[in-house]
Parts: sequence; structure tokens; C-alpha cells
Amino acid sequence: MKKIVVPEKDVNDFVPQDFGGKRGAKTACVVRYGGFGDMIQVASILPLLKDQGYRVCVNVTERGEDICKSDPNIDELLVQRTDQISIDMLTEYWEKMSPCFDKFIQLSESIEGSLLLVGDRTEKLYGVNTRVPGSPKFYNLTKEEVHDLCDVNYMERIHDIADVPHVFNPRFFPTKEERDWAKKTRRKIKSKHVILWALSGSSVHKVYPWTDTVMSKVLSLRNDISFITIGDELCKLLESGWEKEKRVITKSGEWSIRNTLSFLPHCSIIVGPETGVLNAASSLNNHKIVLLSHSSKENLSKHWKNTTSLEPDHYDNFCFPCHKMHYGFDTCNRDSETGGAMCAAKINPNDVYNRIVKNLI
Repeated sequence: MKKIVVPEKDVNDFVPQDFGGKRGAKTACVVRYGGFGDMIQVASILPLLKDQGYRVCVNVTERGEDICKSDPNIDELLVQRTDQISIDMLTEYWEKMSPCFDKFIQLSESIEGSLLLVGDRTEKLYGVNTRVPGSPKFYNLTKEEVHDLCDVNYMERIHDIADVPHVFNPRFFPTKEERDWAKKTRRKIKSKHVILWALSGSSVHKVYPWTDTVMSKVLSLRNDISFITIGDELCKLLESGWEKEKRVITKSGEWSIRNTLSFLPHCSIIVGPETGVLNAASSLNNHKIVLLSHSSKENLSKHWKNTTSLEPDHYDNFCFPCHKMHYGFDTCNRDSETGGAMCAAKINPNDVYNRIVKNLI
């Protein structure tokens, strides 16, 4: 796989050589700057582009590079620093890049901003707090109006933009060393079943406040199960209290995202909110339990294999599914009992427990 690093310069000064020069016929560039889950979704269209005879380049930031660097369906990675190009200059930037390729597939905001609405927010770009405009015209519609607008499957939308068939296979490609590490790690765990629980996603609504309740019940009634909890460094707070339980293996902040995704095939069940981990597991045969938050089943898990999609109880009485991006509780309804997001708190822990037990062989 060839790697090209986009140089640091003013957008108006870019020339084709900065992107590797103009390619020949049957070359495609896929642009996606999102999180881990976004990159896993993109992986689904790449083999279909290869089937159409394209040489495939993917334009990513560092996070995307980390996921994509071992994907055999990618011929080139075109890598830029996160926030290297300011939001208000992206259109001009892509106009400079696109002539280098026969086909240009722009997937930025293919989901967020269109099917997951974004309100006005403040972000720090180049060390300065910058107001980022959203889509208040749609963001402030009624729940029913937003649902009519946004209840579209994410994978179908991505495949339609790329003009490839609806053959869905989002996946992660570990290296041989990573596969060997995962097998060795699984052998060290003596329990018959391993349940991997992704503790958190990228926002406040992607934390399940009843995780400890469910895990405690499972562990008290079954002695053939170990849990592995994963997440970022902050998720160590969610692991507090499990330090002395040998059947809970806490790996938040310790396993990299590539470690976690490499280990997924060795789990009996994978549980978690709408995260890159669950997206990466979506094409695997082992059972998944996804705890829906801002997305509906139609949006997220319609085409996932062997998956239970759990919704909050009585959601007709509140915002689920809101189809919105949230950056804090200023826009996300908070549950007074648990302090978590309303959608997460209203997923019955007994339903999660029953689905885990039902799907253990």
C-alpha cells in the first residue's frame, strides 16, 4: 500500500503533485475523515470498487489511517493531519484534489450532517474557538419530522453515494501479528465464554448506565463467563469496582483500537452502544447486542449479522430515536435517576441480561 502525506500549505496553493499527481483511468478516491466506526463502514464499499476495476485511494486523517493501513482493498492512502484543512475550506480543497482521480467519492457528512443532524456548536480549530454552523432548519424540526427525514440505513446511503451494489461487508483487517496476539490472549482466558463489553462511544448518549447491574447478574448466575471491558482512558472510571473480580478483565486505556478489533472473532458475545467496535463486529457470526441511542435499527443494524438491537422502553414518550449528533447534555435529554442519557437509561437491564443468556451456547 502506497502512502502519500498531504503537505501543510494554504488550500489555494495546492497542485496535483501534492496529492500524488493525476492518476490514469479507473482510479477512485474515497474521502472520509470520521471516527473508527465511519472507517469500518467505508471498508464495505472498497472491494466492490475493486470488482469494478478501480485502483482505490482513500483520503483520511491519522485516525482513519490507523484503521485502514492493513486493508487489502486499498492501493493508496492519502493522509492529512486532523483539522489540517479548516471546515470552511474543505470544498475548495476537494476541488483541488478531485481532478487527480477518475472517480471521486466524497463521504464526509454522508451520515453526520445529513442522517445524523448537527446543531450549531463550538470547536477548537488551530487553537481558536470557532463557531461551526449546523443545520438548525432541520435540527429543530419535530421528532416525527426528523424521523421521516433521517430514518435511512447508513450502509445503504454510503453504497448509493459510491454507486456500488448493496452487498454489505464492513470489516476490519488485522495483521498476522495481531491475529496471533488475539489467539494467544484468548487462550489465557480459561472461561468457556468471553463477553466483550464496549463501555462508551464518542458522546454522552453512548454510555449505558446499567452495565454494572447486568454484569453482576450474569456473573452471579453463571460461572463459565468472563467479561472484557474496553474503552478509552476515561472509561477506566467506568471499570472502577471490578478490580478484584478475576472474571472481569479491564482493558480500557490499555488495548488499542486495533487490539480490540483483532480480538472480536474470539468473543461469544459483543455488547455495547453505537461504536466503531460494534460496527466492526457487524459482519461477524458471533452474537452482538447493540444498545441503540440516537440511531434507529433501520439506520444502524438493519443489515448486521446475528444481532439483537435493543431500544429504550416507552420511547414514544421522549426523543428516541433523535437522529442527532450531541456534544453534551445541552442538547441530549438526561435521566434524573442515573445521570445518563435518557435513551440509554431506558434500555431495560433485564432485557440485556436475557439476551446475553439466551445467546450463550
